[in-house]
Amino acid sequence: MIRNKEVILLTAGDPASISTEITIKAIEAQKINKNINLVAITDPSFVEEYKKLIRSNVKINEVTDKIKFSDYKDDYLNIVPIKLNNKVEYGKPDLKNFYFTKLSIIKTIEILKNSIASAIVTNPINKYIMYKSGFNFEGHTDFLGSLSTKKKNPVMMLVTNELKTLPLTIHVPLKKVSQLITKELINTKIKIAVDDLKTFFDIKKPSIVVTGLNPHAGENGNLGDEEIKVIKPAIDELKKLKSISISGPISADIVFSSDKRYHYDLAVCMYHDQALIPIKTLDFQNGVNVTLGLDFIRTSPDHGTGFDIAGKNLANPQSLISAINLAYEMSKNKKNAQQN
Repeated sequence: MIRNKEVILLTAGDPASISTEITIKAIEAQKINKNINLVAITDPSFVEEYKKLIRSNVKINEVTDKIKFSDYKDDYLNIVPIKLNNKVEYGKPDLKNFYFTKLSIIKTIEILKNSIASAIVTNPINKYIMYKSGFNFEGHTDFLGSLSTKKKNPVMMLVTNELKTLPLTIHVPLKKVSQLITKELINTKIKIAVDDLKTFFDIKKPSIVVTGLNPHAGENGNLGDEEIKVIKPAIDELKKLKSISISGPISADIVFSSDKRYHYDLAVCMYHDQALIPIKTLDFQNGVNVTLGLDFIRTSPDHGTGFDIAGKNLANPQSLISAINLAYEMSKNKKNAQQN
C-alpha cells in the first residue's frame, strides 16, 4: 500500500440498479489508477450476494468511516458498511430502500468533510423513487448542492477526452427552456465553469463557445429572437472579463464538428439533449458527469440505473472507471493549483 494514494469515495447508488455490479467490475477490471484507494459506502453483505450472481472473485475489506491509510488493502473493494432496509429485487426499485440510497450519499459527504478523502464518485440513483419517498430536489446534482457549504447553484458538465459540454437547463420540458434562459443564468454558470476549469482541469484561460437556442442560432431573428435579446448580450458582457475567451451564439448543428471542437475547452449549450447527444455519440462508454460549483469534487458515470439489465451480468463499468480516474486527476490539479 502506498501512503500517498488519493482516497476516492463511492456511493452505493440504487441497490436495484447496476450500481453494485459496475462497482465490482470496476475493481475487477484493474483499470483504476494505481494511486487511488477506492472506498464504497454500501452494504457488504449485498455486495457479496452480487459477487456470486456475476461470479466475481473481488475481495472485500471493511473499513471504518474514520478513513485511515492503515485500514486499506490494495486491489480490494474497501467498504464503509451501511445496511439495506429490505431485500433487493434486481431491476425493481423499492421505496423501502430509499433511506439506504440517501444515507449512502449523506454519509459519503460527511466522511469526505472529516477525513483524508479527496473526492466522491456517485453511482446512479432513481429519481422517481426518490421523489415518491419525499426527495424534494430536481435531481442528484441539486441534492449534492444542498450538502455543499458553498450553497451555490451546482453546475453539470459532461466530459470525454474529446469534448466538454455544459447544459444551461437540464431536466425540464423543451417548451419551458426559452423562458428559463436568462442573462443571469448564462453569466452565473459560465463564471462557475471558468473558475473550476482553471482549478480542476488546469486550463489557464478557458475558451468557451456558446450555442444558440434556435435552428441556425436564430438566423438573425427570423427563427427566434432569444439569441439577439438574451444570449448575445450575456456573451458580450462576459467578453469584458480577462480570464475568459468566449464566442457565440453559434449554431448547434456545426459547433461539434471535428474541425471546430478542438478550438474550445467547453461548449455551453441551452438544454439537456443539445449537450448530451454529442458526448454520448463521440464516446458513450467513457462519458463522465462532473458537478462544478461545489466545495468538493464530484463525478459520476454518464448513464442511468440500467434497471433493464440489473442482475444479468451485462453492465459495462467503463463510465464508472472513467469517473473514478477523472476524480483523481481533478484532485491532483486542485492540489497543484493550491500550491502555485
